[in-house]
Amino acid sequence: MSEDLHALKDHYELAIIGCGPAGLSAALNAKIRNRDFVLLGSEFCSPKLSKAPQVDNWLGFPEIGGEELRQRFLDHVKEKDIPITPFKVTNIYPGPPYTLMGKEKSFEADTIIIATCDGPLYKDKKVAIISYNQEGEDEANYMANICSKVYYIPYYSEILKLDPRVEIKKGKAKKITGDQKVEQLDLGEEQLIVDGVFILRDTLPAEQLVSGLEMEEAAIKVNHKLETSMPGLYAAGDCTGQPYQLIKAAGEGGTAALQAVKYLDSLKSADPHEVVSIH
Repeated sequence: MSEDLHALKDHYELAIIGCGPAGLSAALNAKIRNRDFVLLGSEFCSPKLSKAPQVDNWLGFPEIGGEELRQRFLDHVKEKDIPITPFKVTNIYPGPPYTLMGKEKSFEADTIIIATCDGPLYKDKKVAIISYNQEGEDEANYMANICSKVYYIPYYSEILKLDPRVEIKKGKAKKITGDQKVEQLDLGEEQLIVDGVFILRDTLPAEQLVSGLEMEEAAIKVNHKLETSMPGLYAAGDCTGQPYQLIKAAGEGGTAALQAVKYLDSLKSADPHEVVSIH
């Protein structure tokens, strides 16, 4: 079930970015608490789960297939009348309220839960992955199941477990070119025609999504409440780092939603007539 992009409002209490287990769990909890929210996702939610032949650690459903469990997730949110809006967030301007930018539209949200990765957006496309460490191999192997072509440019010496479908390229990236979108990666002696470039390093530049967002070990840094370094901005699921487990993602999504609701309640309870003195 998806919602037309034109149905997006100009303002929401909560925006949830991503329709994997973390995002769906967050949306379910936000719906139960009757909040004004929007769930943003891609055309195919949770491709990693779909490809899992069997899930052994989902409580109450021993040995369930990944695709069957994914469909149960989607059926659950559909039953609760939670639409998924196909909207790619290209940038977030700090708030609150935060401004979420897309190619065709922008809107505001008092609070945000980031629960996504960009892989599914590049289905059947060519991508290049520049990695500073061996953890990038897991990402490349995952992308090999989605993309028509994956180039891997390692900035380290020993490759351990790369899928044979991934093509290794030597050299260093000189520049990324394209008119309004990525079209080519310049490696100096070779030019790669690609639709996207992923740069994976020990500390990702926070400007990739929202300026000022603190990162830690290639993940969004959060505390036990799933709060990021910015007020009203939460993160859940794989984007918060290892372990990359289904049960962890769903749990974090629910927790993030509960904390976001508390945050929204605190905004409403604040005295609008309070005067702050600056000495």
